[in-house]
Amino acid sequence: MTDTLIGTSGFDYPEWKGVFYPADLKRQEFLEYYSTQFNALEINNTFYSMPDSMRLRNFYERTEGRLQFSIKANRSLTHEIEKEWKKTAETFSFNILPLLQKEALSSVLFQFPQSFHYTPENRFYLADLIKEFDGYPVCVEFRHKDWIKESVFEGLEKRKVSIVFCDMPQLKYLPDGTACRTPFIGPSAYLRMHGRNSGAWYDSGDTPNGSGRYDYFYSEEELESFVPVIQAAQGEGKKVQAYFNNHPRGSGAKNAAQLKDILDKIIKLKS
Repeated sequence: MTDTLIGTSGFDYPEWKGVFYPADLKRQEFLEYYSTQFNALEINNTFYSMPDSMRLRNFYERTEGRLQFSIKANRSLTHEIEKEWKKTAETFSFNILPLLQKEALSSVLFQFPQSFHYTPENRFYLADLIKEFDGYPVCVEFRHKDWIKESVFEGLEKRKVSIVFCDMPQLKYLPDGTACRTPFIGPSAYLRMHGRNSGAWYDSGDTPNGSGRYDYFYSEEELESFVPVIQAAQGEGKKVQAYFNNHPRGSGAKNAAQLKDILDKIIKLKS
């Protein structure tokens, strides 16, 4: 399991000082420290602003090639789709090209909202969007359960696109993540840990740096339940990558470190 990519959704959280980062670590040194603890990072601020190619190249150089990066697509391609979306897609793909050229781009993450329903219009849009990112490692996350069906899996597989396995609360319209009913499609097995805070999932109240919906800490037993899922995906020859999005209070970083330790212990027992 040494090739399993494990990390968090974002890294620049000042409240992680004293929890994950050393208390005396300067904020400008967060990324370098992070890259000594994990081998992958999901960059999600690109959802709010377009990625900067120089900045991404700087990330790669500062971490000396130790990290694989998953880049979250801009909201104008998933949540607030514009008429000129193809121009946005062209700019976005061009700006993340340096990571692709360095073989440090593990995925381009398209996370669609629950309001992105399974309709003919949306299906055609998704197919066109995927086409614009031909040659990139595309992963798609659905937040509405109607997309979790065999015809969608077949369409994504045909296009060599991976589907994201979401661990999140079991609510009416969300995909059933914890029951493992979403199979891994495409070359990547992408696990995204949102937490299981069902009471706050639709809450408008925020915690620092994100919605209270992600304020959750996985127990050791819950983390161990992912091991068979990871082993099965690796048995299918998938590239496994797991990112913890439960960032409030440093829970994501702590849980990612725990999962890494669990997998490392399994490797030692087998050796």
